[in-house]
Amino acid sequence: MKISLRFSIRFILSLLLFSSSAWSQKIMVKKTKGKNSIVESSIPLEEGMVYDLQTAPISENVNYQTKGLKSRQNSMMVGGSFVSLKGTDYQKNAGSLQLRYGWNFTQLEFGAAGEVKSTNLGAGATTDFLLGGYFDYNLITNRDPKPFIYGPFAFAGFGSVESPASKGGGSASILDSNLGGFITWFLSGSSAAIRVEGYFDYQQINTSLKQTDVMGFGTRGFLVYYF
Repeated sequence: MKISLRFSIRFILSLLLFSSSAWSQKIMVKKTKGKNSIVESSIPLEEGMVYDLQTAPISENVNYQTKGLKSRQNSMMVGGSFVSLKGTDYQKNAGSLQLRYGWNFTQLEFGAAGEVKSTNLGAGATTDFLLGGYFDYNLITNRDPKPFIYGPFAFAGFGSVESPASKGGGSASILDSNLGGFITWFLSGSSAAIRVEGYFDYQQINTSLKQTDVMGFGTRGFLVYYF
């Protein structure tokens, strides 16, 4: 009876200890190619066996440096576009500078944006000032070490248009909205990336006299840094 009781207690304690250690084990993915991966584990794994894994979301307090991974929880972007056209009786110089700060939830990204845009048709420059936000839906989850991200995005900004004196001066309100797609490439496994956007552009310009609707297509490029 005593032997049986001792054996039962030891068996239960061993089972509890094994269960506790088993739940706390983690593996690190060292290299991935297609659906095949090389992993590093602190417990022995049997070839051909199937194991259930649980992944931690990016929002958890994870020490990325000790895991050899780079954090992509936040981002800063700086970029814009420039075009210069000249022909018979026609000239156009236009450029924009846009800054963004964002939050990354692997599948979704969003943040605040500010933009300054200048357009000159040869009779003085018209300047737009915009404040707004952007939203990305990543078709590939944005976590290290993914080198390539793409998906649809939306941008909306509200601000003012300042006209030159040659056009009578004054200002008007503007609503600028974009809907399109983006591609992001990370540079040599770093936290820096290049982002290119192509989009449909709709602008609504309101003055005290009239409302003007403008539509077209555009492209933008960004330098991005995740941290």
